[in-house]
Amino acid sequence: MKIKSSLLTLAKLALGGIVYFVGFMIGAMIATGLRLPPPPMPEGISESSAGLALLLVSPLLVFALSLISRRISGGLIARTLILAGFTYVTYTLNTLLEAMVFVSAYSSLSSSSFTFVSALISSLLSSLVIAMLFPPLDKSRDFASAWRTFFAQKSRGELWWRLLAAAVAFVPVYLLFGFLVNPFTGNYYNDAMFGLRAAGWAEILPVLFLRSFLFLLVCLPIIVAWQGSARSLFFRLGTSLFILVGLLYMLTGYWLPLNVRIPHAIEILLDSLVYAGVLVWLLTKRPSTRRASSMNL
Repeated sequence: MKIKSSLLTLAKLALGGIVYFVGFMIGAMIATGLRLPPPPMPEGISESSAGLALLLVSPLLVFALSLISRRISGGLIARTLILAGFTYVTYTLNTLLEAMVFVSAYSSLSSSSFTFVSALISSLLSSLVIAMLFPPLDKSRDFASAWRTFFAQKSRGELWWRLLAAAVAFVPVYLLFGFLVNPFTGNYYNDAMFGLRAAGWAEILPVLFLRSFLFLLVCLPIIVAWQGSARSLFFRLGTSLFILVGLLYMLTGYWLPLNVRIPHAIEILLDSLVYAGVLVWLLTKRPSTRRASSMNL
């Protein structure tokens, strides 16, 4: 029985990966029709080889989303939109924003416009399929009820400071582990190797604060709709962030040396887990006993 269940899960992951890939191809045709310039390819890398790499890692993307899909409440449309927003921001938009700072070929907005458009279709289509293939454990709870419950648990003042803290939480986490990994990878950026480039704080900080806000924007609905313990939220959200933000790109960025990819993979793993832990601590903490008593009165 376990073998049959495992094979079924693998088939779902493969199907979801194919849907993501096909969606990306459809999006690419739309972007081409809009006459957007195709994304720059690293030296020696063809579009076909990049497409094959995307196809091969797509099931891993679906696995990351399945960790979330099974534990969030809501109807099919709500869950599809939650997963699509999470996918698009963490896997596409976040990466393009960082590439505009640290990758020479993506330093202008026009170089990223093609991927901005093409990834929209793949995010939506794959999220719809994943939401159907990996339904929630409890189908009786809708997202609107979960939303109301979440905001009713805390006073307005407490809620606002927690949301504001969560909105900038990624910034110190990123800087901490970025400083730790810099001795291992900094020379590649300073010497402009493999298309990488060093950036100043005037470029880094605005984009970093924007990324932090976007992360909260797509993680908050997951936290609100979560079915399960805070511990499961921490592990599943942290793992999903690691896969979408870093692991997939470290696997497909085979033109970069392992001396760059391995330190960055470790950095993003720690980033993702610590950031997920901070969000869980800030946004799932229940009201104090005193306040709960006053509410019961």
